Amino acid sequence: MESEQSSPSDRLADLLDSKFTIPNTDIRFGIDPLLGLVPGAGDWLAGVISLYFLILAAIRGGKASVMGRMFINILLDVLIGSIPLVGEVFDVYWKANVRNAKILQELEDDPVRTTTESRLWIWFVLIQFVVLLLGVLFLITWLIAKLLGLLL
Repeated sequence: MESEQSSPSDRLADLLDSKFTIPNTDIRFGIDPLLGLVPGAGDWLAGVISLYFLILAAIRGGKASVMGRMFINILLDVLIGSIPLVGEVFDVYWKANVRNAKILQELEDDPVRTTTESRLWIWFVLIQFVVLLLGVLFLITWLIAKLLGLLL
């Protein structure tokens, strides 16, 4: 993303997610995880900046599935990024802005394929969420049954 021909969205994604390198490693990070160090507001501010990619997708005619996929990238970045220390590590590896800049480029190159892939991705995430929710409900039910068994 560092070529002279990069778009403004590529340059912003690079600044947010990949601008700097940890010495003697291949680990790259940007200002997103650094903003996350500001208690309370840092991750939310980074999330607001990340909405730029979502707005560009809307302007370029991105379908709801593409926008949803991009929004989920941002939402995960903000929610998990808000967890102290774990969130900063997650930000370094997740790189939501680089992901969304790539989706923008794919949307420009092949909108039909990008929309189809985004629909599949959304369904995958939705199924994972339902499985997780059912697992939590099963665990709660099992714990209540065990507690009632101990009390009775």
